Amino acid sequence: MSRKLKVKIICLIAVAAISMAAMGILLSSMQNELSLDGYTTEMKQEADALEGLLSVADEGVAQSTVTYDEIYQSKAESVAFMANNDAGFEPTDAKMVEYQDLLGVDNVVVVSRDGAILAKARDTLANFSFSRFNQLRTVFADGEPSEAVEIELPEQDWLFRYYAARIDDGSMVVIEQNPDELRQLVADTGSIESVLKDIAIGQHGYLFAVSAQDYVIAYHPNADLVGADALDAGIDAVDLEDGNLAWMKLAGESLYCEVSKIGDMYYVAAVPESDMATTRNITVGVILFIFFAVMCVVIMYGIFVMREDEREGRSPEDYCTMGPLRYNKAIGRKAAVLSLVGFIGILGVSFYMQTLFALSSESVANNERAAEAVETIQRADERMTALQDQYSERYLSKARVAGYILDHNPALANRDDLQRLADTLMIQYLFTFDGNGVMTATNSSYANFTMSEDPESQSFEFRKLLQGADSVVQEAQPDEISGQLRQYIGVPLHAESGEVDGAVQIGIRPTRLEKLLETVTVDSVLNGVKVGADGFAFAVNKEDDTFVSFPDQRLVGKNALEHGMTENQFKDGYCDYVTVEGVTYYASSAETDDYYLYIAGTEGELMAERVPLTMATGGVAFVCLAAIFLLLAFEPRRSVTVAKGVGAEERDARMIDVKMPSGRTAKTESAASRWLDRSFKWSEKTAEQKTATVVRWLVGVSVIAVFAAVVFQDRIFGQGSLFSYILGGNWERGLNIFAFTACIMFVCVALTVVTIVHKLLNLLSSVLGARGETVCRLLGSFIKYATIIGMVYYCLMLVGVDTTTLLASAGILSIAISFGAKELVSDILSGLFIIFEGEFRVGDIIKVGDWRGTVVEIGVRTTKVQDGSQNIKVIRNSDISNVINMTKETSYASCDVGIEYGESLERVENILSKELPNIRKRLPAIIDGPFYKGVVELGDNSVTIRIVVQCAEPDRLQLERDLNREMKLIFDKYDISIPFPQVVVNQPVEFKKATAREKRSADRFNAEQKAAAKELGNDEDDETR
Repeated sequence: MSRKLKVKIICLIAVAAISMAAMGILLSSMQNELSLDGYTTEMKQEADALEGLLSVADEGVAQSTVTYDEIYQSKAESVAFMANNDAGFEPTDAKMVEYQDLLGVDNVVVVSRDGAILAKARDTLANFSFSRFNQLRTVFADGEPSEAVEIELPEQDWLFRYYAARIDDGSMVVIEQNPDELRQLVADTGSIESVLKDIAIGQHGYLFAVSAQDYVIAYHPNADLVGADALDAGIDAVDLEDGNLAWMKLAGESLYCEVSKIGDMYYVAAVPESDMATTRNITVGVILFIFFAVMCVVIMYGIFVMREDEREGRSPEDYCTMGPLRYNKAIGRKAAVLSLVGFIGILGVSFYMQTLFALSSESVANNERAAEAVETIQRADERMTALQDQYSERYLSKARVAGYILDHNPALANRDDLQRLADTLMIQYLFTFDGNGVMTATNSSYANFTMSEDPESQSFEFRKLLQGADSVVQEAQPDEISGQLRQYIGVPLHAESGEVDGAVQIGIRPTRLEKLLETVTVDSVLNGVKVGADGFAFAVNKEDDTFVSFPDQRLVGKNALEHGMTENQFKDGYCDYVTVEGVTYYASSAETDDYYLYIAGTEGELMAERVPLTMATGGVAFVCLAAIFLLLAFEPRRSVTVAKGVGAEERDARMIDVKMPSGRTAKTESAASRWLDRSFKWSEKTAEQKTATVVRWLVGVSVIAVFAAVVFQDRIFGQGSLFSYILGGNWERGLNIFAFTACIMFVCVALTVVTIVHKLLNLLSSVLGARGETVCRLLGSFIKYATIIGMVYYCLMLVGVDTTTLLASAGILSIAISFGAKELVSDILSGLFIIFEGEFRVGDIIKVGDWRGTVVEIGVRTTKVQDGSQNIKVIRNSDISNVINMTKETSYASCDVGIEYGESLERVENILSKELPNIRKRLPAIIDGPFYKGVVELGDNSVTIRIVVQCAEPDRLQLERDLNREMKLIFDKYDISIPFPQVVVNQPVEFKKATAREKRSADRFNAEQKAAAKELGNDEDDETR
């Protein structure tokens, strides 16, 4: 290798290294920048919406607290009402225990004005004389139930909320109640956790809250961090500034964060750096590998060609002078093609990887959000049932109190007293009925009402009370008179003897329950799910396919099929595009008992990063490949080493030149060599073969890498990775990028396994006999075809083809083929087998039947073969059989000529030994020879000998004619007769005899020619061998 070539190689390697570094830095920085821009936009939008969400949550907390307090204020006032209305009140511990059970509270206490306990249901830690309970004593001033007083002393295990109502000027009744129920309600509907837990940023991003007063973490998805000091956990206090965007460390995890200060709390939107790193590293890694592969192929090809030029020389015609430089046409043409194809490949892979990772990341994130939404809805359903049961129990408690009071003082069953009792119980209506179900009193405007005896009527159910039922609690429904939504609850009334002699019914307008239930509806839950900048969640009813929830309220209640969705999208685990009202979204679905939930995002937001990154990648790749091309194809002007020409002894019989249909000359492997189980030595390969080997190495590395990534996906990438998602199959079958990627992965795994099996079979065949090697080759062929069929079948399944139906259809198809399309299918299958088996290639010289020529095209149905006269024979693929592949470096031309039996064979051979070299001088088309092949036939009236020469296939026919001429001239010159049919009466011919010297010379010549022409000739055509 010359010093100049070494310098050029060093320059090419340096350019490649610089290009790789530049591409890596650019891709990483752009990927980071684009990701950060997307996350920043999403974070700001979340921050803008957060204050409104917190305000709504605060309002919900306030309303829930007021409602809770009013319930227990009413209970306290109920006891006071009984004390002031002769309803069996006694300030005794036993009576307080009775009230405790009636009201469903933790404790009922009668307290004097100075704080002394007069009666109690159970012991209490409270000392009502302390000033902390002064709020309770306001009842003596205004006569209204007191505001709640909450005492929380964890060290004393004391957590109670207290409510008071005035009995008289000297005493009051106090309800003592543990507020766990209130706190749970607040936590479920109005806490910071309830607001932040359903907000997702990117795939694994989230919001957490830090107190602006003491930097304690108020909320974090990791419960172990709640209550921890944010500064001790790694956050810098300087970064906690409203509107600040910064990288932060929390519990050892690097986070990209945006800070919003609302009230006395910092709300931090955070995205783990690992989210961006995973996408960035795999995307950049794949694109860099393709870029490296393209540069490697282009550079290695140029080096191989230049190395050949140094060894063999190059014709000046292969160069073009351009000023001080000269252009190498041979390198430049192919390097340009390789560079162009590689450049397009880099663009395609970059765009493909961006699309794949955008969709897969979004799919994984959406699936997680959908699963979380399902869990939230399930919890909401449970919460809704619990709220309904809870309020029904509370309302039933009010009805029992009303029944208890009226049982102890039936005189209160009049409009005025019932109104006072209704106000005390905080209900709308009270109704009393006699034993026949006739209304006897009410505070409502209704009159002359009797419980219906019609089972379909709303009031019929309450007749159970007259028959001794303990209670009746109806669900809220429009009443029979006003049509307004009301809930009715009833308990029986008893006579002094204890027998049922009527009923009391309360009527409630459950507005507060309705408001609470609104917070746990599907619409409310999905409105709290935030998906990117423009994403959202919606739901479809499983029964009637109508929208239950959708951002555009005009669509709620309308049929989804009429607004763009399709039937196949109504299922669990759907992950693909959906169209609603002409807008396309990328969505993932999950199924609940009643709904299909969808997490959707717009395609524009999803694919925003593809084009800029692809363009930047293409720009860098173009510059780098252009620089490499210039280094390869151009060099300073200097003398050209003239091609030395390669003799026959230097030629490798396994590699030959063939002329392609396009007119260009290409290298190919001889037919006999293709079935040898032996590889070429590196030095024997051409530049193209070496380049093809490099390409195979690179493809092999990529296939093995994909194989390892698939097999060891969890160890390498962890759960929830791209590979886990694609191989998990949680995407929609069809012509989409996931199906295409899954096909690639499956093919890589299958090829790797098959290659390993083939290598093992080759090793096994090397230690077995002929029969064992035959079996190994048969197994190898079977495995190859079985793998191809399996890959096609599986890939068809991945792209959404119903393979079961396909197999069933194959039977029907075979019947149709047997009638009309048999020959067509036979031709196509034969063509496929020709390609797979490699029987011959374009450019090969073959013989089919009596037709010999060069293959110019292998088509789907036919193969075209061109003979030496430029005639093209079109042969159906199914008719091609018993093919003789005659592809060698050179063809041969032969001449068979007869001599008379009386002629001395030794004399003829002695003459040929002198004249054959002269024939080569006169016929320049001869590449090697002529060679004397000996006697090929003892005919009826002649002895036939054969002369053969090596030549190019286009010269073969003419050279055979020229050989015939030369042999006739030689025979005429030496009076050697060529037999021909004739009638001879009697004219003996006296033939010349060979001398002893001529005989010895003929023997030597015959032996030499046998050795020289051992591998040459058309012996396969002899019928008399």
